[in-house]
Amino acid sequence: MIEVRAEVGPAGPYRLPRSSADGLLRRRDGVLFRYVRSGGHDVLLRAAQLRDGRVVLGARADGGGEGDPRRAAASALARWRFGLGVDLDLAPFVAAHKDDPLIGPSIRTRPWLRPGRRLSVFEALLCAVCEQLIAYEDAVRIERRLIARHGTVRAPDVATHPRLRDAPDAEAVADGLVPAHLEGCGLAPKRAVALHRAAREIASGRIDAGPGCDPDRVLLRLGRLPEIGTWTLALVASQALGRHDRPPSGDLNLRKALGRILTGDPRARVPEQEVDAWLDRYAPYGALAAVHVMATRPEVLAGRGAVTVPAAGAARAPRHPAAAGAPVVVRAPSPRAPDVVAAGVAAPPRDAAPVAA
Repeated sequence: MIEVRAEVGPAGPYRLPRSSADGLLRRRDGVLFRYVRSGGHDVLLRAAQLRDGRVVLGARADGGGEGDPRRAAASALARWRFGLGVDLDLAPFVAAHKDDPLIGPSIRTRPWLRPGRRLSVFEALLCAVCEQLIAYEDAVRIERRLIARHGTVRAPDVATHPRLRDAPDAEAVADGLVPAHLEGCGLAPKRAVALHRAAREIASGRIDAGPGCDPDRVLLRLGRLPEIGTWTLALVASQALGRHDRPPSGDLNLRKALGRILTGDPRARVPEQEVDAWLDRYAPYGALAAVHVMATRPEVLAGRGAVTVPAAGAARAPRHPAAAGAPVVVRAPSPRAPDVVAAGVAAPPRDAAPVAA
């Protein structure tokens, strides 16, 4: 076995993510585990955060593959660094918006908050397609079923390690499955066909989604496929390509969170185009701002009295008064209003997932 390690000092406040709802990330005794296939080798990924904030990363490749295990481990470690976001410097975003009346309280309280990341474009696409237009809990069940049936499994090396799974990659889906296999896991027929087609495009190289790929070209080519809409592309851009300028504006949780913050009504929803108008003020960090919006409780902004949040100045002609230039008074919400939790960062949201693909 070959192991490659790295010790990283994050540029700012940082916290390792928790175990993921889909089961790909497992945390035990303060150590985060993940398993991937890289260069024909099984690679065990681990991460732990020291008391001084530094993060120690490791990638251990077995010697059973055909390629160079050291190269496979190094490649997997690079993907691991990206997936954990340890090299992401949030200081410019924090400095620019820590005093913002809408998301400033969340930024000051949780400056480490960021969108969750995936280790590949196809993994992000697979999970995003599963989450289209259905409740989050149902989407997670589909993801876990798909991973269990068609992914790969790594047994624990020692008793203290968890059992790990890796999601099927584009080659496995394109060459070993048909859309009916995906439907059998609970995916809607049209989305099963779309995911299988995307897998064929990526596996064949017609869509270059590997390391060093052109993000704009990847998003352009994926956007031409059926059932791959703006919300899905926004998640791929943020989670797999490191783009912060593509917020998931159609996400129902985001629309409801912004509506609760702006009106105090737990049933309020802001139209998608007006979410864009609000998030334009945070460009080019719209995806980061969206995470903080979903993590903000209205009562934090309201305090003891009403707080006026300046409205976004939108070039388009919006229907919502919040985006039309009028100030919005944030009032204390109903005590029954649910907490809003950032998807992919803390516990998964319990509301329905996006209304637009």
